[in-house]
Amino acid sequence: MLDGTPGRTGPIAVVAHTHPSVSKGGAEIAAFNLYEGLRRLGEDAIFVAVCSSAQRNTLSLGSEREFAVFADQHRYDHFYQLSSAAIWRQLKEILVGQGVRLVSFHHFLQVGVNALRSLAAETDIAFTVTLHEFLAICNHHGQMVTRPARRLCEMATPTGCATCYPEHSREQFAARQRLIRSALLQAAGFISPSRFLAERMTAWGLPEEKFLVIENGLSLPVTMPARTRVPMEKRPWTFGYFGQITPYKGVDTLLDTIELLGRNPAVGQRVRIRVHGNLIGQEPAFLSRFEDVLAQHGFAGYYGPYDNADVFALMQGCDYVLVPSTWWENSPVVIQEAYAAGRPVICTGIGGMAEKVPDGRCGLHFRLGDAADLARVMSSAADEVLYQDLCSGLPDIAGQADMARAYLAGFSRLLPRPAPAPASPPAPELARPQRRRGRAAATV
Repeated sequence: MLDGTPGRTGPIAVVAHTHPSVSKGGAEIAAFNLYEGLRRLGEDAIFVAVCSSAQRNTLSLGSEREFAVFADQHRYDHFYQLSSAAIWRQLKEILVGQGVRLVSFHHFLQVGVNALRSLAAETDIAFTVTLHEFLAICNHHGQMVTRPARRLCEMATPTGCATCYPEHSREQFAARQRLIRSALLQAAGFISPSRFLAERMTAWGLPEEKFLVIENGLSLPVTMPARTRVPMEKRPWTFGYFGQITPYKGVDTLLDTIELLGRNPAVGQRVRIRVHGNLIGQEPAFLSRFEDVLAQHGFAGYYGPYDNADVFALMQGCDYVLVPSTWWENSPVVIQEAYAAGRPVICTGIGGMAEKVPDGRCGLHFRLGDAADLARVMSSAADEVLYQDLCSGLPDIAGQADMARAYLAGFSRLLPRPAPAPASPPAPELARPQRRRGRAAATV
């Protein structure tokens, strides 16, 4: 059982802003892997997904230990990250009804920072918050990228944020910062999958002593793939992209790179580029360009969305995995998946990506948004000796149970220790009955 939970028993609740059956984002997958890891270790755990009411028909709960809270998106304040009172009522009913002793939040999006305050004020249930991006700091989807220029932002300030969002005043951004920070400070501690994110959050005002860095765990394949490439004469080098197909993930940089590579007729013989992911929800102009570029260059192709259960096999069909994101990222799940599949990574050399992919050890870096530099790196990566060196440097990957063990140790460190019970006063010495002489007294 978990140490540091004074006099309490009951399950640990893992709360995410959606369910993996609805969305395949990194935060919800990491949260669900923690839940399954806790269960594997014999811990009593439940999973709570806060989903949009519109997602009822696509939600698929896997067991009686999974629960859903439904949110009306029209009643959520995305600027101040405030939810309706109905969210807290539903969440409280589950947590109290299940006798939860600790909550591990993996986002406050859809949950609302006001729900964190209510949990602290109305219950004695301790909670931690795992941060997966910079939404607390940045109103631009938590990416710390300016708009409309899409430049990297080094530090969020009320004045700078109001420049990005002129529809909100400097005073509103200052109020947003105070509101979210004060709600987060109710937590017993914070967990980040990367040092980069933890350092940004402590610089913003969260206490360093309450931060732990714990890597996300994966649901690993039963048999780990080989970390090698079978050399074949004239076999093309295959580079795979996996994930959301959006400009923020660097797909526009990848399209520029494909056009550059396509100017050299020999590229089609030497290189293949496979794009895997979901195209839903993108701007028409982006979709049109995406389709046009791939249609014009036969060495590149779109292979559609994929199921997470298939990702290792799909990555095994590639030599390198591309991660060209144009924002800082934190700990992209796709990097861990690539390592688990035995494949080196080519990524933008910034933020959490640079932290997770040491340049020249288990992958290669290219300059942010620089299609020519990505083309150069891809060309140099098509080398058998370099490839084997990078494969030999691939790190071991944490599984679900590894992640759960680290979290349990973290909970024990972050949560207050139970106060020692007051010493009981010594029992009074009982007087021994005097032995009577003569006959015993009669009992009435």
